[in-house]
Amino acid sequence: MPHWRRGAPLWSAGMEATLCIHTCLWLSASWIPLASPALDAEGSHGKLTWAVSLEAPEEELEQRAEELARTAGLVNMGRVGELKGHYLFAYQPDGHAVAEHEAIRRSVDTLFAQHDSVRWHSEQKLLKRSKRSLHFNDPKYPQQWHLNNHKSPGKDINVTGVWERNVTGRGVTVVVVDDGVEHTIKDIQPNYSPEGSYDLNSNDPDPMPHPDEENGNHHGTRCAGEIAAVPNNSFCTVGVAFGSRIAGIRVLDGPLTDSMEAIAFNKHYQINDIYSCSWGPDDDGKTVDGPHQLGKAALQHGVIAGRRGFGSIFVVASGNGGQHSDNCNYDGYANSIYTVTIGAVDETGSMPFYAEECASMLAVTFSGGDKMMRSIVTTDWDLQKGTGCTEGHTGTSAAAPLAAGMIALMLQVRPCLTWRDVQHVIVFTATKYEDRHAKWDTNQAGFSHSHQHGFGLLNAWRLVNAAKIWESVPYLASYVSPVLKEGRSIPWLPQELEVAWNGKNRCAMGGEQSLPCRVAQPGRTSPGQQEARKGLSAGLPGLFPLPIPRGSAPHIPIPALMCLGSQTGSGAGLGSGQSCSAAFDHFRKCCSSRLGRAVPSSSGCPGLPRQGELSPALPGPGRPAGRGHCCLCHLPVLPCAHVPPGRGWSSHPALPTAEGLWSAALGLWSAARGP
Repeated sequence: MPHWRRGAPLWSAGMEATLCIHTCLWLSASWIPLASPALDAEGSHGKLTWAVSLEAPEEELEQRAEELARTAGLVNMGRVGELKGHYLFAYQPDGHAVAEHEAIRRSVDTLFAQHDSVRWHSEQKLLKRSKRSLHFNDPKYPQQWHLNNHKSPGKDINVTGVWERNVTGRGVTVVVVDDGVEHTIKDIQPNYSPEGSYDLNSNDPDPMPHPDEENGNHHGTRCAGEIAAVPNNSFCTVGVAFGSRIAGIRVLDGPLTDSMEAIAFNKHYQINDIYSCSWGPDDDGKTVDGPHQLGKAALQHGVIAGRRGFGSIFVVASGNGGQHSDNCNYDGYANSIYTVTIGAVDETGSMPFYAEECASMLAVTFSGGDKMMRSIVTTDWDLQKGTGCTEGHTGTSAAAPLAAGMIALMLQVRPCLTWRDVQHVIVFTATKYEDRHAKWDTNQAGFSHSHQHGFGLLNAWRLVNAAKIWESVPYLASYVSPVLKEGRSIPWLPQELEVAWNGKNRCAMGGEQSLPCRVAQPGRTSPGQQEARKGLSAGLPGLFPLPIPRGSAPHIPIPALMCLGSQTGSGAGLGSGQSCSAAFDHFRKCCSSRLGRAVPSSSGCPGLPRQGELSPALPGPGRPAGRGHCCLCHLPVLPCAHVPPGRGWSSHPALPTAEGLWSAALGLWSAARGP
């Protein structure tokens, strides 16, 4: 037997029989180089190491390990990490042939296998591990700075970490509503969904674009490539949700009607989850337009019935009319509550020259800027001298598909997100981005918002992780008061509205007539807060916050006992107790009708003036304006007052201000609740 160096004993058959070791080795390749840089498994430098698990009282483990290592002619390298009873033994020769290593290995294995203190042992081998990073062979991927910005780290959509966790949009279908999608191109074909596609311009199932010298119908294909371009096919680029399915609805290559838009918004809405729409009204700064009656109905129907009841997701571009001072508030697609409105920032995070701003902006993501900035690299058509790849996609048309792709990633990890959940997650996760052009305001919910950037920059990592743990928000609830047509011109200013009380169902102010009784209907717009829409003529603000006591019914119609009138000439006015008494009688009937119960006359109101009387005194020289009380409904009302001939009613001191009208509305609510 060989003589082992470094104090190792001579081996004999008797010694092997005496040791009788049962051995068990712990696999810890990552620990080996930390224990001894010179130590490695045989596959590298011919060194031998074993992990051994020992069974002994805790206080004896260290001693047993030292004894066993010496007996085996090995060096005890210490405990493996924090694992009690697990040790690493190493053979450290000056140099031996491979044949000698085999003999040593057999001897040590036999010794460990027969030892009573050894649970198990394992010889350490080199392991092959790779980092969880993605490498694409698509030639233009290194230029897709919006996906992975090597030049300016952090100024991208932060999506690579999501991909590394195998979140690629799998199981989600995005449809591009545009001028068609060339689905036969190499970057699109493997992910193409014919089931979700249609051509509304030609009325057939194939959305293939038709070449056009003037319009160049490649817009939809570029947007589709941003979303779902196939990776690792040695062609062009990678899509943000490259595991998703992509469909196309061709509708912009020809005459467009309201009915066609409506069909497009709901086409295959149980197959298509997300509708990407990079278009809208003209961006000329003078067009106010949006979906018409059918289009509006289709958007609403989509969020109610689409995607198996969770609601279709409509992503729209905010528009490119910034150079024309256009504003996306004029765009009915952008300011619809059913859409996700996406704006653009350039690679520096700044608002580009073409970007529009508006209150309805939900968020922004990256796109091209001026000619010195990089644009979006994406798939292109190969028709009409196209190459199948472009480096010049820009505008908010390029931003909206990126957002649609990020939403597809969200829906993969949480398919049950509703359309409202998607909007809420965007608001909660968007990153506030400092830009000298942006003005940020903090709303009452504590969120920062700007008309330039919405709630901030979309971040795929934050969106996906928030979606995983998101609790669904309640269904949308809205209450709209009845619309009562008054049949008169809209005043220029709120100050031109006046209020008078008339017992003959009209206000005889300068010969004009107005409604004697209107209804205000409260509407719930957020948890814990309700609002009452006051029944005032157009020109006054329509919504005022109205605190409603806990436990009260939120749907009771409020009798708004108001006559709205306007005086343009001289007025005769109301001045006698006779007219005031008649007014009270009318209001009592109105209250009874609105509340559904009889309202007592003034005889049931002790301490208040009799029907037709006023308290306190009427305004006059040296006396402040007073306000009487209508006993019938316990409401503060305007006292009957005489307007001197030739004096305009609007200047009369007894007329209520907007503040007075609001006080009256509070009284109306109290009356509606009853005792």
